[in-house]
Amino acid sequence: MKTLYAQAQPGKVVLAEKELPAPGEGQVLLKAKYSAMSPGTENGLLGEHIVPLPTSIGYAMVAEVIEVGEGVRELKVGDHVVTTGEHAQYLIMDELNCTICPEGVDLKQAAFWNLGHTGMYALRRSNLQMGEPCAVLGQGFVGAITAQCARIAGALPVIVTDLDDGRLEAAKKMGVDVAINSKTNPDGLEEAVKALNRDGLPVIFEATGARGPLMQAAELVSERGRVVMISQVHGEAMPPIDDPIMQKGASLIGTYVNSKPFKLRRADLFIDGVWPPVMHRDLARYVNSDVWTSDEDIRVFLNLIAYGKLDITPLISHEFKYTEITEAYAKYVFPNVDPAMTGGVISWIED
Repeated sequence: MKTLYAQAQPGKVVLAEKELPAPGEGQVLLKAKYSAMSPGTENGLLGEHIVPLPTSIGYAMVAEVIEVGEGVRELKVGDHVVTTGEHAQYLIMDELNCTICPEGVDLKQAAFWNLGHTGMYALRRSNLQMGEPCAVLGQGFVGAITAQCARIAGALPVIVTDLDDGRLEAAKKMGVDVAINSKTNPDGLEEAVKALNRDGLPVIFEATGARGPLMQAAELVSERGRVVMISQVHGEAMPPIDDPIMQKGASLIGTYVNSKPFKLRRADLFIDGVWPPVMHRDLARYVNSDVWTSDEDIRVFLNLIAYGKLDITPLISHEFKYTEITEAYAKYVFPNVDPAMTGGVISWIED
């Protein structure tokens, strides 16, 4: 069968066509519902910071299983899943690269799972405790999700900063306590921290996509506090954060999501009517909370939406039909990021 997909070329993104084979061993054929786009990863791909061009583009898809190959164990036709698939009408994916959606979850919000579990990982790495104040510098999609995870985890207060009033308004709609425009009020964060009367913040998340705010985080973090780096920056030198971090005994923590397992499967001994026990041939999903894999964090993110604990619709700034992909990238992402762009969603549902 043929599928339409988005292909990034030097200076543009086009809608192209290719042939798909039938799903093989352990694979599923997916029909796309929605796929997410955001400036950070998109520009990383368009700027050839990840792989050379031309390349497929896209990394956060929600889709329906329409065919399963031999050996598929956990998925069936009709299931909705999220996957790191490209922007495309149909995809062949390994079952292991899919996470099933809970019943009734809003699929449009579910499309942002990849950005969502990135924010969740930042929260887990911070070891934020209920009642601790925190700040999230930058309210792009990942920063905004991080702030919401901190709010749900019991941070008091949750302070956010950004240069764009639209993003700050979205953050306030979702329940942050203090929203500061660091362009129009450059002293606002320092004043908010001072008002807490605790000599710094125990947790600061840096999610701006720039390196200057990292210096501010190092200066405002408390003794034995944690500065959590979420964003990656290409071509900017690291500011001199070593002295404040060292003097305060603070920690600098990285949160690249591929620094943890995506999925874990366990092999177990069992008694098969005779002694001694033998190794079970089937591998089972490992779900204990002593290890939070990406797959488990994705499930938590989707369940937060499904149970009504998290509503990220204020972050969806643009919606496009799949036929508008070329226009969407030309106008909002490539070559310059629209400052109003938080996250966009591409609909693959036919009218």
